[in-house]
Amino acid sequence: MSKAVTTRYTVDTSLRLKRPVRIAHVSDLHERNCDDILSLMEQEKPDLIMVTGDTFERYDNRPQYDFYRRPIKRLIINTIHYTNFLLTKIEPKSRKANVENVHRFLSRAARLAPVYMSLGNHEQKLLDEDYLFLAQNGVTLLENADTAVQLGDFSFTLGGMSVWDYEEWLPTFLSKSGYKILLCHEPNQYIQELVDQNIDLTLSGHTHGGQMRIGRKGMGFFVPGQGLFGKYAHGCFFDGRLIVSAGCANTVAFPRPFNPRELVMIELR
Repeated sequence: MSKAVTTRYTVDTSLRLKRPVRIAHVSDLHERNCDDILSLMEQEKPDLIMVTGDTFERYDNRPQYDFYRRPIKRLIINTIHYTNFLLTKIEPKSRKANVENVHRFLSRAARLAPVYMSLGNHEQKLLDEDYLFLAQNGVTLLENADTAVQLGDFSFTLGGMSVWDYEEWLPTFLSKSGYKILLCHEPNQYIQELVDQNIDLTLSGHTHGGQMRIGRKGMGFFVPGQGLFGKYAHGCFFDGRLIVSAGCANTVAFPRPFNPRELVMIELR
């Protein structure tokens, strides 16, 4: 895998905070070994840790991309997907998905600071043992749910939005008063449905930074849901209201040229 880096953002709030609040944001572990990301986070000593989906690999991973209607696009996507499918079969065991990597990461993270987690598109079928592990290790799972968080003089509502079945819960979250933070795995959900809503900060992942970065501005080459050179592959957007992580790991066997895996550190002040 590519190297790991720490990316820093500062978000100015309307709150009167006695001291800045430091949030560690991680996304897209995909059950890979992310001990280097964990080591970076341990050095940062965050106040809160927020995990925005695709932590576990609990989904139907059969290579099916027949829903693309245009024949040429379907051919390209299927070629890429099947090639990757074959490459993953010959990957070294140390690079393969293993739930023990998640267990090690989250259990150690929970000793640093409170951990809050939402779900991504790779977590459609969490097992009972997954829910049990999270509960036993003090990880708060927000599955189309929200909770009040108090950290010193900082009080806010934290919501976790899944990529499905969120329609009934979302209006309840949006109606809450005060400062609101949303964990939303796919940035497209925010861009298409929530950009005009009263949400102070949204954290997303899913894009893997565009897989590779091209040009001086580091544009992502292929961004899921956004296509080639999608604008929201990674970074801080909409005046600091949306922060997209490039992710902690790959779910594909292709490399990430000029696209380091990242721990995102956010300072609210």
